[in-house]
Amino acid sequence: VAAAGELDTAVEGGPSAGVSYSGLLNPYDSISFSVDARWDVAGAHEGFTVSPGVTYFTPVSRGAAVSLALSAEHADDKFQDYYYSVTPSQALASGLPVYDAGAGFNRVGANLIGGFDLDGDLTNGGLALFAIGGYSRVIGDAADSPFVADRGSRDQWLVGGGVGYTF
Repeated sequence: VAAAGELDTAVEGGPSAGVSYSGLLNPYDSISFSVDARWDVAGAHEGFTVSPGVTYFTPVSRGAAVSLALSAEHADDKFQDYYYSVTPSQALASGLPVYDAGAGFNRVGANLIGGFDLDGDLTNGGLALFAIGGYSRVIGDAADSPFVADRGSRDQWLVGGGVGYTF
């Protein structure tokens, strides 16, 4: 894959919008629907992506809360070409087959975040511990790209943790 050449750095920016509803199953939970739109503003791929998502948040005790987020990404031809197509010159250099990726959904995923307030009270601020676990799957033309299918993986995992302070 390295023989295919290094890509220029893309810088993406754009608006986000969402709406949230509280009190679904208890007085403190919420569900949020969002969409992010991003354009390459640096001229690397000159493409566009749209990422819809839905997140459910609920406290599980006075000192702990969890959040489940589901997301996807849809990309235009320029984005898909830049990251997932294999040009004839890249194929010659890398040994991968020539491939032309088209526009469409390229990823779906889910993240689970848990938080625990160290003094046992989420409402008063202070120190808290957080953990995240996530899974996403490369789909569509992106998944069929030789960069993913032959040399990479459609399965992408995320694990992390941290400490936060709220004041």
